[in-house]
Amino acid sequence: MKQRREASGLTLDQIQQTTKIQKRYIIAIEEGDYKNLPGSFYARAFIKTYAESLGLDVDELYETYAKDLPKIEPQPTAQLSRKQTYSKASETSSRISRWVPKVMLVLVAFLLMTAVWYVVRSLDFGGQDASPNEAPSSGVSINQNEEVPEEEPAEEAPVEEEPVEEEPVEETGPIAVTETNGADLTYEIATDERLTTEIHVKESPATYVGVRDTSLEGPFLAPEYPNQSKQNPIVIEDAETDTLRIRIGLIGGVEKIVVNGRELELADSPVTQNIFVKRVDAE
Repeated sequence: MKQRREASGLTLDQIQQTTKIQKRYIIAIEEGDYKNLPGSFYARAFIKTYAESLGLDVDELYETYAKDLPKIEPQPTAQLSRKQTYSKASETSSRISRWVPKVMLVLVAFLLMTAVWYVVRSLDFGGQDASPNEAPSSGVSINQNEEVPEEEPAEEAPVEEEPVEEEPVEETGPIAVTETNGADLTYEIATDERLTTEIHVKESPATYVGVRDTSLEGPFLAPEYPNQSKQNPIVIEDAETDTLRIRIGLIGGVEKIVVNGRELELADSPVTQNIFVKRVDAE
């Protein structure tokens, strides 16, 4: 790993910035001094991250150096004794028993208030002398001999024309970065279609290319080593996911990345990059 780093022209500070691993741990990994790493679990995780940043095959590395790498130690499982379990159950039961009387008191008070309200609504206090069948007098007299003017017909309101919806104009041009977090670059493309991606790789310098479904643990959607598979460009058609994760070992080894016919604006950096392409619904 040290030879690969020096051959790529990368310094310990650049690796530390890319992988977020402290420089003293990187030196310990290169020298095989695993006792200075914080436990076997973190040691293997650091080695995996460091190897990927150099474009190395992690599985082949683990298999080749299986005897030298630290083993993952099983974590003890904490179990409660019978006394502790009984104590927790008793405490829960005690809490429930304290709340039952209060709940019953509130329920009885609610029922009493409902009964009183119903009785008050049912009482007839009188005071309504007018017969319900008699229409109230408005106090206005009508002269029978007076001519009633005819009402003019109401003018019809003009019919408003519905606005014609303009068809959305499809965006063109390169896709810019929408979010940057260290070596992680996020691009968003507004489309209702599935993502079709083309990765054009140069013959030199050689670079690591891995395409997964969203996460680090998702299945590979394209070969990891395009120079070995002779597949150039790497094409992923109609991906059944809203987010693609493209990991590039050396960005200088990639000519361009095209998503749904639009090219990504790639950052000029010699270290590893994680490119996330998100599909968002077009408005």
